[in-house]
Amino acid sequence: MQNLYEDLAKILEKDERIFTDGKIIKNKVSELAFKLDKDLLNLLLKNKQIKEQFFTEAENKVLVFDQDKFIKFINNKEFLPDSFTTFKNRIGLTENDEYIKDNGKVVLTWGYKDCVLEGGQDKEDTKRDEIFYNEILAPDEIDRLFEPKVLTNFKKFDESGERKIEQITEQDNLIIKGNNLLALHSLKKRYAGKIKLIYIDPPYNTENSGFNYNDSFNHSTWLTFMRNRLMIAKGLLSDDGIIFVQIDDIEYAYLKVLMDEIFDKENSISTITVKSKTPSGVGQESVIFDITERIIAYAKDTQFLDVNNVKIFDEIVDDKSKTIENYNLTLEEIGKEVEYKQLKTGKGKPIDVYKLNNFKYKRTPKKDCSKQWAFNNFDKIFRLSPANGGLMKKITPFLPDGACCIGYIPEKGKYANKKIKIYFVDRNMVVMLSESAIKNLETKEVEKMVNIHNNWTDESLWQGIANEGGVKLKNGKKPEALIKRILDIGTKKGDLILDYHLGSGTTCAVAQKMDRRYIGIEQLDYKDNDSVVRLKNVIKGDQTGVSKSVNWKGGGSFVYMELKQWNEEYMQKTQKAKTPKELVDVYKKMQKEAFFRYEIDLSKFDERDFGKLDLKAQKQVLVECLDKNHLYVNYSEIDDSAYKISAEDKKINKQFYGK
Repeated sequence: MQNLYEDLAKILEKDERIFTDGKIIKNKVSELAFKLDKDLLNLLLKNKQIKEQFFTEAENKVLVFDQDKFIKFINNKEFLPDSFTTFKNRIGLTENDEYIKDNGKVVLTWGYKDCVLEGGQDKEDTKRDEIFYNEILAPDEIDRLFEPKVLTNFKKFDESGERKIEQITEQDNLIIKGNNLLALHSLKKRYAGKIKLIYIDPPYNTENSGFNYNDSFNHSTWLTFMRNRLMIAKGLLSDDGIIFVQIDDIEYAYLKVLMDEIFDKENSISTITVKSKTPSGVGQESVIFDITERIIAYAKDTQFLDVNNVKIFDEIVDDKSKTIENYNLTLEEIGKEVEYKQLKTGKGKPIDVYKLNNFKYKRTPKKDCSKQWAFNNFDKIFRLSPANGGLMKKITPFLPDGACCIGYIPEKGKYANKKIKIYFVDRNMVVMLSESAIKNLETKEVEKMVNIHNNWTDESLWQGIANEGGVKLKNGKKPEALIKRILDIGTKKGDLILDYHLGSGTTCAVAQKMDRRYIGIEQLDYKDNDSVVRLKNVIKGDQTGVSKSVNWKGGGSFVYMELKQWNEEYMQKTQKAKTPKELVDVYKKMQKEAFFRYEIDLSKFDERDFGKLDLKAQKQVLVECLDKNHLYVNYSEIDDSAYKISAEDKKINKQFYGK
C-alpha cells in the first residue's frame, strides 16, 4: 500500500494545477476527480498499478473510473501525512473517511448544495486562507445553528446623537452587526413576509473580492453561501415583494439558475445590465473589455407584484440632434377623460379604455426646434409615432376606426398579467407621451426620458461616487443613484427595505433619504467607512449622492445592535493573531470559556507539538476545535448566567422576539 501512496504522489506532482509550492493540494485533487477531469484521468491511466486500483474494465474494454474509491484514498490520513495531520488526528479532529467530511469543511462540490456554509468573514481586504469555516452538522445541530440569537450593544442614533433604548418599534430602522446568515434567521419571526424589497451586492467570487475560501472550491462554496441566504431571504419578502441581486459575469449564469430554483423561473422580472466602468485598457487581459455588471430581479410572486411606472434618461440632445426635431409638438390640452368600454385581449385580462375629448396640441416648424426651445417647453413637448409595436399592435384592432392609443398605464406589474388603462384619440398616429423631454436646471441640457428598461448604461449612475456619504472604499461601492433607481421601481414611502451585504451602507443611506424603512446587516468592520458612520452623516444632512434630487435636509434615526458573540470572539482572535505565542494565549483563554467540539481530547493538546506547526496550521487547528454551534449565544439561553446578559438586554430581546 505504501508503494501505491508513493506512486500516486509522484504522478500527481506532474500536474501543476495540483502541485504548487512543493506540495500536493489534496482538496484540489478531490475536486478534479469529482468533475471527472480528463487530464487527471489520463495522468492516472499512465501508471499500471494506479490503473488497476481505480479503474474497472467493462464490456468492449471500456474503463470505468471508481471515483468514490479514489477520493476516499486521496483523503485517507495516511496519504501525504504531515505534522498538522498528525497533531489533528491525535486530538480527535479527524472525521469519517468519506471525503465530504475531509478537513471538516462543509462543501466540496456543488453536488452538496443542501449543506450549510456559515461563512465567518472578519476582514475583507486581507488575503488569507481561513476566512470561511464550518464543520459537518447533523440536522438537529443545524436547527440549533439557526435559532434566534441574543442581541446586544443597543444604541439609537438621531439628530441629537447617541442614546439608549428600551424597546424596538416597527418604525425603527435597524443596523445589525454579525454573521448575516444567522442574523437573517434571527429576523424571521418578527419580519417574515414584511420586507417589500431586498437589494444585495454580495461578494463576487473573484480573486480581487473579499470572498476567499481555504479549500479552492470557490465556485461550489460560493453557490452554497448564496443559496443558504437566499432561501431565508425569500421567506422575509412580502407577497408583493421583489429582490435585486447585483453580480458580475463570473457567477451570473450560475446565480440565475440558482434563483430560478429558489424563486421559480416564472417569477423572474428581468436581468439588468449596468455599465459600471469604462474600457480604460488597464488591468484587464481579456480582448473584450468587461465594463458591465448584472442585476437579477425576481418577484416573490408576480401575481401580487406591485411596482412603479419609472422613467429614466435616455440621451442628452442638442441643436444638431434630430431628436428635438422629432419632438416638435407642444401639448396644449390633454383633454377630458371619457369612459368608453372594457376590452379583453391576449390572455383575456381586462383593459379599461378611455377616450380623450378636446385633446389639443400645436406643431412647431422643425427649423425653430432648438435646444433653447426644448428647454423652455420641457414639460409640454412630445412626438407622434406609428402604432406598430408591442402592446399598441394588440390594442389598435379593438379601437374604433380612425382612433389611436396615446398611452397606457399598467395598474400593477407586467401588462400581460394585470388590468391596463389606455387612452385614445381620433387620429391616425400614436402620441408617445411616455417619451417626454425634461430640462436639467443646472446645465440647461435637454434630456430625453423613456420607460424603464434593462440596459442601464447612462454614465450619471456612476459619476462622483467617491465621497458619497463621507466614506471612501477602494472597490465595489455602489452609487446612490443606482440604489435610488431600484427603490423607485419597487417601493413607496414607508416600505421596508433589506440589505444583508450592507458594506458601506449605500442602500440604507438612500432608503433614509427617500423615507423608506430599512434593515441592514454587515459582519465586516470598515472602521471610518462603516455604515454607521455614513448613516450618522446622513442624519446630519449629508448633501452628497441623491440628496439634492430628493430634497434631503437630514433627520431620522436608526438603531444599532450586535449578535452576542461567544465562540465567534475566539474565531476572530485566532485570525488576528500574528505569532504562535499569541495563539497559545488565545488557546488558554479558550480553555476557560469557549465551547469545544465534543470529540476533542484536550488532554492530548501538547503545546510543544503545537508550536512545531506553522502559523497557518496552528490557526486551522484552533478554528476546527471550536464548536460552530456556539459562535453566537442563542436566545433560548438568554437566562443562562454563564453568558452574563444584562437585565436591560434581556428586556429588549424579549420585547423584540415577542416573548
